[in-house]
Amino acid sequence: MLTKKSLSTILILLSLLKLNAQQENSLTLRVEPGIIIFSDSENISLLINAEPKIKISGNGVIGLRFGLAVNSQKFNTTNQQYFIDDEYDNAILSFVPTYDYYFNENKYRPYAGLGIGYYLLNYIDINRIGSSKILEGNVKDKAGLLLRCGIEFGNTRYGLEYNFIPKADIEIPNGEIVGTVNNSYLGLSVGFTIGRGKV
Repeated sequence: MLTKKSLSTILILLSLLKLNAQQENSLTLRVEPGIIIFSDSENISLLINAEPKIKISGNGVIGLRFGLAVNSQKFNTTNQQYFIDDEYDNAILSFVPTYDYYFNENKYRPYAGLGIGYYLLNYIDINRIGSSKILEGNVKDKAGLLLRCGIEFGNTRYGLEYNFIPKADIEIPNGEIVGTVNNSYLGLSVGFTIGRGKV
């Protein structure tokens, strides 16, 4: 039978264990706006990522990145009867589980990270030469690889990321392949923590 003193001791130990677990497993939400460099688009090329993250060790953090890249795609027409209308914005949505490793626990913390996830590619407007009709070019979604590095201090993070996405065929409604699109992109971003909780 537990005495009041034993019960109190157990409750205190459980509270300390819970507090320690909360401190070790902090949940954060990182938002990272940025620009895409080396884009072929005449329009502005931007990216924005939102990523809930959880610390799993002193130097390791896992997350799930939700990303949007605008005007990152590079088009190549292989059928001379068609041309790709890239005057309008194109976009890529991505869902990438990530792992980041921090090289120290100081105020300025360099990191490197990677992830493998799914990239959703949008439709592309295709024009047939000599015709005013616009065709919808279909591009199959792809699995891709994320590589990134940077430095973090406080709630701010400066990062460089490369998203490798395999080239995809552009297919018009009759099943004909009229070109390819290179979806890989390189981006620079500044990240901010906008919320912090405990798990």
